Amino acid sequence: MRECSLRDRRPRTAMSWKQKRQSQLRLSKEKSILSWNAGGSVRIALAFPNTYRVGMSNLGFQTAYRLFNEIPDVTCERVFYPDPETIAVFRSGREHLLSFESARPLTDFHLIAFSISFENDYPAVLEMLLWAGLSLRSAERRSRDPLVAAGGVAVFLNPEPLASFMDFFFIGEAEGLVDPFVRTWRDVGARGLSREEIVEALAEGCPGLYAPRFYTPRYGREGLLETVERTGAVPRRVRAVKADFEKVCPAHSVIVTEETEFSDTALIEIGRGCPRGCRFCAAGFVYRPPRFHSVSAIRSIVERWLPHTSRIGLVSPAVSDHPQMDELCRHLLQRGVQVHFSSLRADKVSPDILKALGESALRAVAVAPEAGSERLRAVIGKTLSDEDVLSAAERLTDCGILHLKLYFMIGLPGETREDLAAVVDLVKRVKHRVLERSRGRKKVGVITLSIHSFVPKPFTPFQWAAFAGIGDLKSKAKWLQQALGKVSNVRVHFDLPKWAYVQALLARGDRRVGDLLEKTVVERMNWSQAAKTSVLNPDFWVMRERGADELFPWEIVDHGVKRSFLRAQYENAMEGLPSEPCPQDEACRTCGVCARTEAAPSP
Repeated sequence: MRECSLRDRRPRTAMSWKQKRQSQLRLSKEKSILSWNAGGSVRIALAFPNTYRVGMSNLGFQTAYRLFNEIPDVTCERVFYPDPETIAVFRSGREHLLSFESARPLTDFHLIAFSISFENDYPAVLEMLLWAGLSLRSAERRSRDPLVAAGGVAVFLNPEPLASFMDFFFIGEAEGLVDPFVRTWRDVGARGLSREEIVEALAEGCPGLYAPRFYTPRYGREGLLETVERTGAVPRRVRAVKADFEKVCPAHSVIVTEETEFSDTALIEIGRGCPRGCRFCAAGFVYRPPRFHSVSAIRSIVERWLPHTSRIGLVSPAVSDHPQMDELCRHLLQRGVQVHFSSLRADKVSPDILKALGESALRAVAVAPEAGSERLRAVIGKTLSDEDVLSAAERLTDCGILHLKLYFMIGLPGETREDLAAVVDLVKRVKHRVLERSRGRKKVGVITLSIHSFVPKPFTPFQWAAFAGIGDLKSKAKWLQQALGKVSNVRVHFDLPKWAYVQALLARGDRRVGDLLEKTVVERMNWSQAAKTSVLNPDFWVMRERGADELFPWEIVDHGVKRSFLRAQYENAMEGLPSEPCPQDEACRTCGVCARTEAAPSP
């Protein structure tokens, strides 16, 4: 394995010591069930492009950290984006990032691996590379610099906006990627290869690795992607690696701390994917077919955490769809666990779930109708009736939930003003049911609406749809604010449409979007300023409905879902036809995933 140079260490500043002290203070408050290996021969800096608080609330980040550190000769340390009060010091060039555990410069590591869940964190990725003392573009880095990679759901949906800055991407689920990668890394490192040869050997020999330097996109006169040329023996499309749930333990927190979104709560993933097939949700397609961990596997993780915390959060896109959820709730209650749920389906709130909520003394639960009218819910594939939502609100209030969170989206394909009015009507009816059920209590129920701008995502039926536009979304938000502003006991929160626009650009952009991203970081331009420097208007990637046969930049990744299936779902949505849930039948050949799995060789 090549050795990292120590010649580029900067002198330690006063801020470096503050950085180190803050890390030591946070480490002292952490409770861990993982033994950290400080002396491994393979050194990996696992970077999260957001603050410590957000990173330690992220189950994907914690899972990657665990998987790397469980390998005996690997030392994996964490790196976080600085807290807001210290960012100015980093941007001034007077401070460099240090690893969390040992306060090492990032140039001491063999690999810097980013765990990325959200597209809007991409600017932070580039800033962290600069603060590590590295050139942004992979082609400009020196032979002795660490390699730089990225994984996580954001990049295995579409890695292209970050392609110029990464040596390679991890495409797929960490449980199926980490061990083969480290084995290949050891083999490659023993050959004494150059930087370019190392990346090529990894791309050719390791499942799920995508190295953009060996793929060259070609565009036509109108700016559309026409083809992608390859160099070397890399695959035409990179197949996303999936974990075998019968062989791996559930993803879970290995560290809990009070400085997280769910203070001192150990998170456990009980399932991955969702059988519902909502047309806006990537999780329902890239994680097909949905998989659930057994109750016994979940219980074993709970038992490891009980000496440290009694607060357990169950995580899944479809928590209440777990086939043994009632049994699991009963067991957790018997063990004295306070149960938290990521969210609940309004039509799957069972008595055992309600009992778990009540005895855990929770005061807030989230339900996601997504759209106000049943008609629009059919369009987006959300098979919930108004009565499902109203009945769930009643039952949750009955078991002591005083704060009900409702999630909606605006700017959905096919949305009309009548659909917005239906949001107002549904919220008022929910409020009436909640107040009716909470009458006579000391506290009255409160409803919080989180209203988000719809962003089309790759590998969903809506990957062809246009983004609604900032002006249209502002108008709709203003209308809803006025309609709901005077309704007592109802609070309304909106996201900012301008950031939804940026997310849409980064979610469905191609490699050229990286040039705009770089300008926002290096030249400190805002997105509007960067757009004026581009040959292509960003609306090209954001506001345009894609052609039925258009080649997409993200199709360099293969999740196994047939394009024809997604297109048929899009056309059905435009006709107002409901979606069909995933049958979870190995004999099914409808979407193509199970057929591909059957034919695929073992990684």
